[in-house]
Amino acid sequence: MSRLDDYRTALLAARPNVAEEQLVAALDERPTGFSRFVIDMGLGPLWHQRTGRAEFHESRLQAEALYLAQVRSLDGIGVALDTAGIEHVLIKGAATRLLLYDNPALRACYDLDLLVRPEDRATAAAALAKAGFTAKKDALGISRALVLSCGAVDIDLHWGLLREGRLRRDLTADMLDRRRRFGDLWMPDAEDTLFVLLVHPAFAKHLAGWNMGLHRVADVFRYLQTQSCDWQLLRTRLAESGAQTAAWATLRWLQLLTEPEAPAELQVMLTELGPGPVRRAWLERWLSRNLSERT
Repeated sequence: MSRLDDYRTALLAARPNVAEEQLVAALDERPTGFSRFVIDMGLGPLWHQRTGRAEFHESRLQAEALYLAQVRSLDGIGVALDTAGIEHVLIKGAATRLLLYDNPALRACYDLDLLVRPEDRATAAAALAKAGFTAKKDALGISRALVLSCGAVDIDLHWGLLREGRLRRDLTADMLDRRRRFGDLWMPDAEDTLFVLLVHPAFAKHLAGWNMGLHRVADVFRYLQTQSCDWQLLRTRLAESGAQTAAWATLRWLQLLTEPEAPAELQVMLTELGPGPVRRAWLERWLSRNLSERT
C-alpha cells in the first residue's frame, strides 16, 4: 500500500461514522509498527479514545498530562497579558482543540501559540517573563516568534502569522481587531480561525506528513463538520492576502485523505479557490505522490 493509504487509515479515527470494529480491523490489517506511525502523526490519543487499544495508552496519558499543565498556565498567561494591556489571541492547535473536541486533551498539542502586535512583542515578552516564563534562544525563528518556557509548558509568542513575504499583507492587526472571547480566552473570529487552519500548514508545514502531522488534517475535517463561518468573507481575506492557492492545496490534501467521505461543501470551496490549470496539475502531482515527504 502507498503512504497515502497509510494516511487515510490513520485518519479513520477522526471520522465519527466509522465504527470501533472497523477501526480495530483496519489496525490489525496493518503491519507491525503502524501504531507507532499513528502516534507520530499526532493521532494516538484519539485512537485510544475510539478503540481503547493498549498501544495508544501512553500517548493519551502524555497528551492529557501536557494539556492539564497548559490549561493551568493559560489562566496566568491571559491575566499577565491583559494586565499589561497587550491585545493577544490564542491560535493554532491550542485554540482549535477547545472549539472542536469535547475532550480537548485528545488533540495532541505541544506548545501554546500566541499572536500579538509587532509593536507589543517586547512588552508581551516582559509580561510573560514576569509570569515565570524564560526565553529560549532560537536564531532561525526569531524574525517572527519567541519561544518561552516554564516547566513543561512552551509558548510560541508570534508577532506575525508567517515568515515575512509569505502573505501579500500582514493580517496580525486585523486578526487582533476581530478577536472574540471564548470563555476566559481570546481567540480569532470564525473566519480567521479557518484561515489559519488552511493557510499555515501549506506555507509552514508544506503539507508534508511528517511536518504537518495528521492531527492538523483532522482539525480542518472537524471544523468543516461542526463549525460555521462566512465563506464569502473568508474568500475575500484569502484573496487579499494572496493565499487562495495555499488554502486550495490544504483543502485538496484533506479531500485526498478523506475520500469518499470528504465534507460535502469541500468541492464548492475547491472550485472557487482553484488555481489555473498548469499550477493545479503541478500541485495535484505534488500532493498525490506525497512529494513533500519524499523530498
